Amino acid sequence: MENRHNSNQKISKRTLECPERRKLLAVACSVGPILALVGKASPGQLSEALSLTTEDRIALALMRFKMGFHCSQSVFDAYAEDFGVEPRLARRIAAGLAGGSTVGGECGAVGSGYLVLGLRHARVVPAHGDVEKEDELFDRVKRFVDEFKKRHGSINCRELLGVDVFTEEGRAEGQRKNLFATRCPNFIRDAITILDELG
Repeated sequence: MENRHNSNQKISKRTLECPERRKLLAVACSVGPILALVGKASPGQLSEALSLTTEDRIALALMRFKMGFHCSQSVFDAYAEDFGVEPRLARRIAAGLAGGSTVGGECGAVGSGYLVLGLRHARVVPAHGDVEKEDELFDRVKRFVDEFKKRHGSINCRELLGVDVFTEEGRAEGQRKNLFATRCPNFIRDAITILDELG
C-alpha cells in the first residue's frame, strides 16, 4: 500500500509541475459535472459552459503539435468544435497549409487563422456588393496579419524559421537547431491569442 501511495505522489508532483498535464487533469475532472450539466442546461448555457478560453485553446493546440501534428492542424483543431467541425476533419482540412503550404508561403498557424476568421465572419451567400460584410472580414484578416508580423517580423514560414521545411536539408537543419520545438510553439500561441483578441 505504501508503494502505491508513493507512486501517486510522484504522479501528482509530475502533473503539478507541467502546465499541459494540469490542463489535461482539469479537463478530465470536469467530464462528470459537464455530463450532468448536459441534461439540465439550455443549449446556450451548455455552449457557454463548454467554451474554451484562450489558454485552453493554446494548451490543446500545443498538445496536438507535440503529438506530431503540423502547426496549421493544431491551430485549426483548437477551434473546430466552435463551428461544428469534427476535430479529425479539421486536421485534414488544415493539413495542406503546413509549412507555408509546401511553397514557402504563410506559416501554417497564420493560414489556419484565416480559416478561423472566415468561419467567424464570412458570408455564406455571395456578397455581390455587400462591401460592409466583406470589409469586416478583411479588416480582421489584415489586423491579424499586422499583429503577427509585429510580434514575429514576418508571416512567411521560411523567413520565420530560416529554413525551407520542405527540403531534406531544411528539415535536417530545423531539427538540428531545434527550431520546431523552440519557435513553432510561439507562432501557434500567438496566432491563437491574436485570433481570440480579434473575436
